[in-house]
Amino acid sequence: TGWRLGWLVVPDSLVPAFEKVAQNLFICASAVAQHAALACFTPEALAIYDERKAEFRRRRDAIVPALEALGLRVPVKPDGAFYVYANCRHVNHPAAGNADRLTQAILHDAGVVMVPGTDFGPHTANDYIRISYATSMQNIEEAMQRLHHFLR
Repeated sequence: TGWRLGWLVVPDSLVPAFEKVAQNLFICASAVAQHAALACFTPEALAIYDERKAEFRRRRDAIVPALEALGLRVPVKPDGAFYVYANCRHVNHPAAGNADRLTQAILHDAGVVMVPGTDFGPHTANDYIRISYATSMQNIEEAMQRLHHFLR
């Protein structure tokens, strides 16, 4: 947003170090940003947040077991993100274990967009793909059907 508004939770022992960093990066958030932040904590805004959180949980709880049933192992169930990082090493496809080739094949042959783990770092990244669930349940179900046909 460019409003430079946020907070950080750190152990008490690290507060002095982070205060020094903060003093060199910014002085304070603008008055407009501070008032906007207050609006985020009204009962109405919190109700919207809870509704969105429940919806993302519902999507996550649909996509994770569907991916795992297809051989895409999810080592860490998302809790605060809107994407899944899944291991593709053991899927039923010649490109298994090569995230770049596999995501290209899925896009070309199944029409489902996924991102190779190599876009997010080097550590075993070629074994992983990232799948967003920031879309409708209808789109998620369609994507899982397409993946099912692609991988079987």
